[in-house]
Amino acid sequence: MARKITMQHIADRLGVSKYTVSQALSGKPGISEATRKQVTAMAAALGYTVAAAGAPSPPTSDEETDVQSAALPSAETARLIYIGMDERHDKEPSFWQRVKEGLEAGCRTYGLRPVFFTFSGQGKDGAEQSFPLPRPDAAGAGIAAGYIIAGKSPLAALLKLKRSGLPIVLVDHEEPLIGADAVLNANADAGRMACHHLLTQECRSLVFVGRDSFAVSFRERWWGCRLALDEAKESRRAADPQSPPASITALKKWTVPYGSLHDQTWRMALERRLDGIMEGTASGRQEELPDGIVCANDDIALFLLHLIEKKGLQGRIRIVGIDNTAPGMEASIPLTTVDLAKEWLGIRAIEQFVRKLAQPAAQPEKIILSSRMVVRKSG
Repeated sequence: MARKITMQHIADRLGVSKYTVSQALSGKPGISEATRKQVTAMAAALGYTVAAAGAPSPPTSDEETDVQSAALPSAETARLIYIGMDERHDKEPSFWQRVKEGLEAGCRTYGLRPVFFTFSGQGKDGAEQSFPLPRPDAAGAGIAAGYIIAGKSPLAALLKLKRSGLPIVLVDHEEPLIGADAVLNANADAGRMACHHLLTQECRSLVFVGRDSFAVSFRERWWGCRLALDEAKESRRAADPQSPPASITALKKWTVPYGSLHDQTWRMALERRLDGIMEGTASGRQEELPDGIVCANDDIALFLLHLIEKKGLQGRIRIVGIDNTAPGMEASIPLTTVDLAKEWLGIRAIEQFVRKLAQPAAQPEKIILSSRMVVRKSG
C-alpha cells in the first residue's frame, strides 16, 4: 500500500517546520518566495495533493513542454522505462528510497511507466554472469523506451545494456566507457564545503572517514576535503609567508570497511580506531584526537556521534556528515551536514531521459546538482 504523504514529510525533506510548509502551500504571507517555490516543488515531487487548491506541480518552461510532447512514445506503445538499482540500494530508506520517489514522480509527470529491476546475482564486476536484458511485462504491454541506472552497477551489465541501442541515463554514478548521460550530486563540492566549514570553526586537526571503494561519491568527497585544505594552506601562506608548518591544519583519512557484508564490521573498526587514539593519548603517544571530522555520509557521522557521547567526548570533536538524511535531524545531537539532492536526482534523471528520447544523437551530458551547508549542533 502506498504511503500517504503529509506536510511533515515535506518539512522533513527540506529541514523546515511543518508550519512553514502549511503557510507556503496555502499561499499565506510571511514566507519568502524562494522557500515557497522549494516547498511547492518538493510537494509535487512527493505526490502530495492539496484538497482545496489542487495538486501543486513543478514549474515547467515552454521548452520543457515541447520536449515532453515530442519525446513521448506514440499511443500504440506502452511508455515503459526500466530502472535498475543495486539490491542494497532498493532497501535503503534515507537516500536511495528518496531518489526512487523522485524517479516515480518524474515518470508520473511525463507519462512513463517505470519497471524496476536489480542487479542481484551479478559478480562484483559483472563478468561471467548471465544478464538478461529486461523484457516487457507478462501482458506484453509494450517495449522498453530505455534505461535509468541508479547508483554503481556492474560494468559488464552496463555494456550489455548499451548494446541494446536504447537511451541510458546514469544516476549518482558515471561510466565513461558507455558514453551515457549522467545526473550527479556535487560530491567534491560537498566535501570541500564540509571541510571549509570546520576550518571556519578553528579546527586544526581534521579527519575524513570513509571508504573509497564503496562508491565514487565517497572518493570525490575525500578529494573535496583535500582541495579545501590545500586552499586553506595557500591562503595562510599568502597572508604570512613565515608561518611555521605546525600552524597549518593537518588532514588525515580513516578508512573503515563501510558497505561490508556485515554492518557491524565498519562500526567495530571505527570504535577500535577511536579507542586506540584515546589510549595512546593517555599514555603520551603522539597521535591525538582530531578536533574536526568529516564523514563520507550521515550514516557514518551518526554512529560517530553515538561513540562520542558514549565515551564522554562531547564538545571536543566537531562532526559533519554529508547527505542531510532525516535521522540526522532527529539525533540527540542534531547533525551538521551537507544537503545533497535526493528526490531531485530522480526527477532530473527522468527529464534528461525524455530529452534523450527527443534528441538521440545529442552529445551525452553530465548534470551536476548543487549542494548546501546545513549547520546544526554537532559541528
